[in-house]
Amino acid sequence: MSTVVWTGCGGGTPTSSTPTGANASYLAAVTAAAAATDRVPGYKMALTSTTTLGANTVTVSGNGTIDDAGREGSITVEVAGHKLEEVLAKPYVYIQLPTNTPASVTHGKPWIRLDLSTLTDSFGTGSSVGGSPDPAQALTYLRGAGAVTRVGSESVRGVASTHYRAIIDFARLKAGGTGAQQRTMKRAGALLERLTGDKSLPMDVWIGADGHLSRFSFGFPLCTATGRVREDVNVELFDYGRQAVVSPPPASLVTDVDAQVKRVVAKALSSIGCG
Repeated sequence: MSTVVWTGCGGGTPTSSTPTGANASYLAAVTAAAAATDRVPGYKMALTSTTTLGANTVTVSGNGTIDDAGREGSITVEVAGHKLEEVLAKPYVYIQLPTNTPASVTHGKPWIRLDLSTLTDSFGTGSSVGGSPDPAQALTYLRGAGAVTRVGSESVRGVASTHYRAIIDFARLKAGGTGAQQRTMKRAGALLERLTGDKSLPMDVWIGADGHLSRFSFGFPLCTATGRVREDVNVELFDYGRQAVVSPPPASLVTDVDAQVKRVVAKALSSIGCG
């Protein structure tokens, strides 16, 4: 849901076989928590994403709220000393850019708007692979979890939580679901494999005593024309329940950027991949 790009994952060993024993129990706990979290009316969230290319590192942090089962939200993101205000009102996301943004981008207006389907259509997957870091996307990936181990018990923002480490197997993503959902996840899994040159995503998950996710994090390499990029993402979810969110800005203050984003995504995809 923010300007952080969740594109590509890697590492781990694919585990397409049916889990058994303790692994099956841990897998059931993780997938149940993902499903329960997906059903809640709302929550608060805090995210941090660090992208590293060689000696250069960019860190993005944000805090916000999600409501109406993920259909509405607002978040304040800080990157390189600049703050960006974002409002989610599906199917759109609105971003208030810094005042020093060139007028050629905003046409003199303080907000830009993007139809989220622009991202899904551009990636050709029907899902937001490489698009917004909406926690719902990570919850979808957890449905492809294969091997799951229990790390231990920890506290997350004062909530007693169980820490698990899951391997999101791209092959399981491609094989899961039925009908249109299965076709969507199959394309998403194939794209992730191409972008990362790997078969799976290791993800750490913390589940609170209430059965909801309290934190998830993952790190991955991404193949680009300028070298391997490393991105580490950490998201905490808390204060589950109905949330107050900011209303979208009036149309008179908004510039639509769908066409520009389509061009940027197409160019990025042409230069990203591991062969």
